[in-house]
Amino acid sequence: MKLKGKIDMMAFLKELKKCTGEVFFETPDGDCLALKSALSQYIFCTIANEPELFETGTLRFEYESDISLLLPWIEEI
Repeated sequence: MKLKGKIDMMAFLKELKKCTGEVFFETPDGDCLALKSALSQYIFCTIANEPELFETGTLRFEYESDISLLLPWIEEI
């Protein structure tokens, strides 16, 4: 699933903490960030400033039930 182009990063990360399982951000190059990790969140925030990487990356959820929590930041499915 793709993230919307411009997101409120603080609100996104706050809601991310409520997810039951892990949420991964994957780049087209095959890099995978586990977004519940503080280090991965730092890298994710840096990637957000690089539109070509951020807009081509995808989210993957460990549990489908967590999708509803982050739906405001996900492009229409």
